Amino acid sequence: MLLLDITTFEFENSTKVFKRWEQVGSSGSPEGLKVVNQWFDAGGGRIITIYDVESIKDYVTYNFLFSDLCHVEVFPVIGAEEFRKFASKYMQSSTAENPL
Repeated sequence: MLLLDITTFEFENSTKVFKRWEQVGSSGSPEGLKVVNQWFDAGGGRIITIYDVESIKDYVTYNFLFSDLCHVEVFPVIGAEEFRKFASKYMQSSTAENPL
């Protein structure tokens, strides 16, 4: 499952956040969690990450370590091509069941 994570933090906590990030990164992430890509807001104070997780537990295990320094918004996402296929299939079956 893909998760989009938007992590925000106060600018004055930047050093603490990045030190923690290095510590957590050096000890490794949970087996069921993979960072697909990550972006840092050029203005500071925000990190955007796409995770591929086997379970929400893997994600929580990793991100809990930042809960004292950051505010995290997270939600499941789906790739555009995968969504297009799903929507097309859904619309076809919906139209077949309920013709106008």
